[in-house]
Amino acid sequence: MDLSIVKNIFDCMSDCLIVINGDGDVLFANKITETILGHSFDELKEKGMGLIFFVRDENYEFNQILINAVWNKTVNNYSEVDYYHPGGIRKRLVVTTSFMRESVSEESQFIGFIMIFRDITEVFILRQKEKKLLEDRDRIASDKVKSLSRLAMGVAHEIRNPIVMIGGFASRLIKGPNVSEEIKTYAKNILEGTERLELIVKEVQNCANLPDIKLITGSVEDVIVESINDLEREASKHDIRINFYKLESTFDKSKFDPKLIKMALNNLLRNAMEFSPDGSIVEVFLHENEQQTTIGIKDYGIGIQEADREFIFDPFFTTKARSSGMGLAITEKIVHEHGGRIQFDSTPGKGSMFRICLPNHDVCSDHSLFELWTG
Repeated sequence: MDLSIVKNIFDCMSDCLIVINGDGDVLFANKITETILGHSFDELKEKGMGLIFFVRDENYEFNQILINAVWNKTVNNYSEVDYYHPGGIRKRLVVTTSFMRESVSEESQFIGFIMIFRDITEVFILRQKEKKLLEDRDRIASDKVKSLSRLAMGVAHEIRNPIVMIGGFASRLIKGPNVSEEIKTYAKNILEGTERLELIVKEVQNCANLPDIKLITGSVEDVIVESINDLEREASKHDIRINFYKLESTFDKSKFDPKLIKMALNNLLRNAMEFSPDGSIVEVFLHENEQQTTIGIKDYGIGIQEADREFIFDPFFTTKARSSGMGLAITEKIVHEHGGRIQFDSTPGKGSMFRICLPNHDVCSDHSLFELWTG
């Protein structure tokens, strides 16, 4: 092939490509090199890499890759490094190096290196912004959980005694021999109201008194099966089937608190059943890899209205007639205590999907085989 054609191909690349011999002399650099590194091929060839790059201490990591290649004869498959461009701009580069060999009879002889530099500055900036947004979101969620605990303790303490007194007086009125039926009806309504308040106080206390998280290495699958078995009788009353799917997994050493995760699953499963029509299906999915354990609970019920979406994890918010509105708040607290996240998607009239994401190695990725399965 004509060498001019090869050079044109290299010059059309969006990545910087430099070819150097075993002594560190630059043999070739494509056109984009001047844009990415701030130095042309002629300049690199004339002055050499040492005088151009090694005099700048701020490019230590970048220089170290060049040194490892030329002097230590080691290649670099992938590294991200900061590079301070002579124009005063800090760039983020992906650097790869590989050996260049020439075949001599049946053996190959080392003759130099090929270095490729990719400018990922814009992508890196976006990643940093995304990381900051995630950190802010997790901080807000953590503050919310702490505030919820303080609120829960205060509510339980201040409301319980008045509830007992009001309920007690209402019961006496109902049993009183000289009390009119009209008054007894009012008293029964009051008693029903106190019972609802007692339910709320109990749920609030459960939230405030959640045990400290105790992480163990265990089987998430076993906990899911236990949770399904706990609610199977309740589901059968409404002819609802709970189907469990374990997706292909590459990891089975999740660290979590079985009791707390089971509590969270029970809350989500109960929610899914309560919002599903009789005779429908609730599906549970599990996918595990080295980054995360993902549990999904999907129903085909009424879904969540757009106006309610931002409030569903708030304490006391509920669209059910008889509910404390604490179930999802408790579930969110449990998940965040594990350093994880809870997410949901919902379409009114078509159902909802809740996902619990628990990190296995301090990472909680948003992408997995699980999402490919569920769409």
